[in-house]
Amino acid sequence: MGLAMLNQSCFENLNDMRYDGPPVVEFSNLSGSPSVNYSWSSTGSFWNTTINGAHADTALQVSLVGAHQKQNMEIGYYVADKVYRDINSNKLVLEQPGHDQWVLLETTAVADVDYTLLDNGITTITANSSFGKLRFSTSPTADHYMYIVLTKRDLAPSENYKIFRLRIRP
Repeated sequence: MGLAMLNQSCFENLNDMRYDGPPVVEFSNLSGSPSVNYSWSSTGSFWNTTINGAHADTALQVSLVGAHQKQNMEIGYYVADKVYRDINSNKLVLEQPGHDQWVLLETTAVADVDYTLLDNGITTITANSSFGKLRFSTSPTADHYMYIVLTKRDLAPSENYKIFRLRIRP
């Protein structure tokens, strides 16, 4: 027992886990809406899910990492034509990795046909809140993939979860 107590004392207070960096935003695994059955999973350093069917208004959630802000904060986002999956880090990235262990992934969904961004690629985390919603509609004509990327406006995206893989199916 003494060894266990000695070992515990070598660690900082495990109940005091605070983020001390600048506030950032990232995709959250708490998304969903009552009419859409999300099936979330994380593969390495990105989230992904599938949405089945047409939906007039659905959303993905983003989370603030850091202290609540006293004013509304805007976040930008867009659907990338292509991203790369860096196999070494199991991460989606915007630039082709400088080694040969990567896969090119392309968005196959067509804007204003298979999906429409409902808020023109800008969302807001309201003052003293932790979450925002990226709203869009879906009307997939086939099985498609989209790669949604967070961009800096008032808040910068976290490098950990700034790209989201979304599969939409009829």
